[in-house]
Amino acid sequence: MVVVHDRNNNDLTSRHASEEEFHNLKFKEHSHPAHYKFNPTARIFFKMKEMIGDITGKRILEYGCGDGWVTAQLAAMGGIVDSFDISRKAVELTTLLLYRKNLGRACTVRKMPAEALEYPDNTFDIVFGFAILHHLDLTKAIPELHRVMKPSGCAYFAEPLGVNPAINLYRRLTPQHRTVDEHPLKCKDLLYYTRRFESFSHEEFYLTALLPLSISYIPILNRFTTSLLDRLIKLDTILLKKFPILGMLAWYTIITLKK
Repeated sequence: MVVVHDRNNNDLTSRHASEEEFHNLKFKEHSHPAHYKFNPTARIFFKMKEMIGDITGKRILEYGCGDGWVTAQLAAMGGIVDSFDISRKAVELTTLLLYRKNLGRACTVRKMPAEALEYPDNTFDIVFGFAILHHLDLTKAIPELHRVMKPSGCAYFAEPLGVNPAINLYRRLTPQHRTVDEHPLKCKDLLYYTRRFESFSHEEFYLTALLPLSISYIPILNRFTTSLLDRLIKLDTILLKKFPILGMLAWYTIITLKK
């Protein structure tokens, strides 16, 4: 059964206010779970960079600029980047980072919700998002995504998955690191929401490599996290290629959509 989240305007306004309040505080305090000091999601981002290839001169839309590190990377790659976020603090941090790196002229950063984009139809060659879709009302956000993409445009999103029981237990034990409305995705949900696109594919990451992220919380063992992470990521590549069904238990997936 696919869970469809359809909200009226009042519900969506409340959701946006809640999301902004949470992320304003998060970016103000620079609050992240302990395992993030080992940069697990940066590894996924670098894989996405390989996938999108040369973006020089292309119109890029980034969903959810956060503190700006992805925005700066995309601008440094030669893209003409429009970026937005629901969080006022995120927009401020991203703008400051871009100007410190002399990338401000290559980017436009705005505050807006993904469910009501302020861009014209058929504007962007590439859309890029990192851990953003599971915060959105997809019944409204996906049609907006489709609308602003150029014909034959591509969208790339890295998203956490919501099947692995161990990961879901961790989520229940750490509510301070997530918003009340976020909803980690399942592949069947994605198939439903993305049916208007010409094609949809996905590739999963972090299966056995979840183990070193777990031991990163144990002081006597966390010095082994990086070396073990490198080895198990290689093992995951082999396992997920040979047994793709195991991907449903992974932590992250990279989604590719073509209009």
